[in-house]
Order: sequence, then structure tokens, then C-alpha cells
Amino acid sequence: MPPFPRPSRAGTAAVTLSAALSIGLGLTAAAPAAHAQTTGTQPAAVSSAPLLPGKIVYAQLTTPDLAKAKTFYGSLLGWTFQDRPVSRGHYAEALVNGHVVAGLVERPLPDTDNPPRPIWLPFISAPDVPGLAKSSRQWGAKVLFRPTLIQGRGEQAIIADPQGALFATLRAPQGDPNDTDATAQGDWIWNALLTSTPSASAGFYQKLFGYQVEAAPSPDTNQRYILESQSVARATVNPLPPRLPPNARARWLSFVQVDSVGSAAEKAVQLGGHVLVEPHLDHQNSLIAVLADPAGAAFGVMEWHDPIAAGDAK
Repeated sequence: MPPFPRPSRAGTAAVTLSAALSIGLGLTAAAPAAHAQTTGTQPAAVSSAPLLPGKIVYAQLTTPDLAKAKTFYGSLLGWTFQDRPVSRGHYAEALVNGHVVAGLVERPLPDTDNPPRPIWLPFISAPDVPGLAKSSRQWGAKVLFRPTLIQGRGEQAIIADPQGALFATLRAPQGDPNDTDATAQGDWIWNALLTSTPSASAGFYQKLFGYQVEAAPSPDTNQRYILESQSVARATVNPLPPRLPPNARARWLSFVQVDSVGSAAEKAVQLGGHVLVEPHLDHQNSLIAVLADPAGAAFGVMEWHDPIAAGDAK
């Protein structure tokens, strides 16, 4: 099961994201049909690599047009793809420098006047997926896809947190990647949760994954939190953008490392995508933007220049 690259303390730059996102991101999220059951795949061998509970280790896109998505992300981020046989529909894995960074599942959108937009779904490592799913229900979440063993990937479940943000949890039989792997153009580098109740949401994920929760550093201490596990920052929890109603659905937003945020934003538009939040300098010397692919799936891009390697433990 391929991982996200190591998380980054640079991600604390995304703490101020909610203010920037007031420009856009009034998105609705479809519950993804993310159990793409591969066929003809041998179960993954168990290795001695440890599990790192709370680490975001994978991402998956549910999209109505896999060919168009492959063209967009391949041209924009340099991803290459390998198709995998699945029990229904179409599925491909995205690779950077030979390692898998994401899965893309093709599913048609509902035939309605206002169909939900596709989303990127983060996968969070957990040692006991059934136990975590059960606990999540006790704390107000909904289990959308019950714990299921996926050949070659591990046991996973899809959950909507109490504010509606969708995420998956995963126990990979081969363990999780360590936090010292370098990141490159096209790798995931950071994650942010946008929610109307940052304190309650941070508490939910703390109970579920055992995160250490810290208030974001000054001047961003207004209901913004950092989630940490194994003494490494994994994500920020931010208020929803002011332009959205207080009862808007929470959502996760994942960021890809790029060499140039400005160039990525320009190219995304040329490829049929959209710029939801224009490139701008965030805290911790990072440049960020929020983009959407041609089908409307939102993701961030980040240009990080900190001389200290990303993902170092505190």
C-alpha cells in the first residue's frame, strides 16, 4: 500500500488557509465509492515496518472520467499511471518516481440537476479499523463503508465525521512508510481539515487516532489546531471560510508539492481545471494555491522552501 510522502512541519503554513479560502471552495462532496476491489492481486506480504497511527498515508479520487483525470494530473503534476483490474468500473494508480501516491476510481455522477462534485479522500493509518469505526459511531460519526479487507491494500473503512468531513482509515499489512522519506514534485505534502467547529473536530480526531493537539502558533491561534502523532505534525484543523454558512459540511483538503505554484495554477487552467484560491504566500515561507480538476475535485498545491527537511520530528 503506497503512502503519502512524509508529513511536514511546513504544513503549519496551511494554518491560515481558511482566510484564503474565503475566495472560493463552496463545494459539496459526494460520498466516494472508494472500495475499488482489485482482482487478480495477491495479498500484500506482511513486513516489519511499524504502523504510524494518525499518519495520512494515501489518497483516492473518485471521478466520473478516469481518462480525463489521468490527462490532467499527469500533465500538471508529472504523475504516471498503471491501470488495475477491478470488480466493476475502472481504477488506476498514480506514481511519482516509481512509487504510488494515489488511486483514481471511475464512477459516474448521479443523474441529477445538481450532482455532487468529486473529492479527494485522505486515508489515515489505524491499527484497528473495526474498533476505530465502532468508536467513531459512538462519538457522532457515520460509517459509510464498513471495514473491508482489500487485497493488496489492507483493511479500510470510510467515515463521515460529526461535521460531515469524509475520510478513510486504513491498516496496511506491510506497515506504514517512515517519516524520513524525501518528497518531490507530485508528492502529497500536507492536509487541512476545514470545519465550523475546529475545537470539537480536533477533539474528535484526537480521541479517534490519539493525536496530540496543539494550538497553531501566533498569530494564528484563533481556533486553529495542529494534529500530531509520533511527534510529527500531520494536519491542521481550520475554521470554515467565512463566506460559507455556519452549517456547511466540513471537508478535508490535501496539498501536493510542486516546483512552482504559479506555473501549476496557470497550467491547471490550460488543462481545463480552475483556480479556486489564487497563489499567495502563506506562513512558514510557503506558497500555496487551491485548484480544482476539470470534474471539480479540489486540491491544494504547495511550494515549500524551508531549508530544514520536511517531516522532521519536533
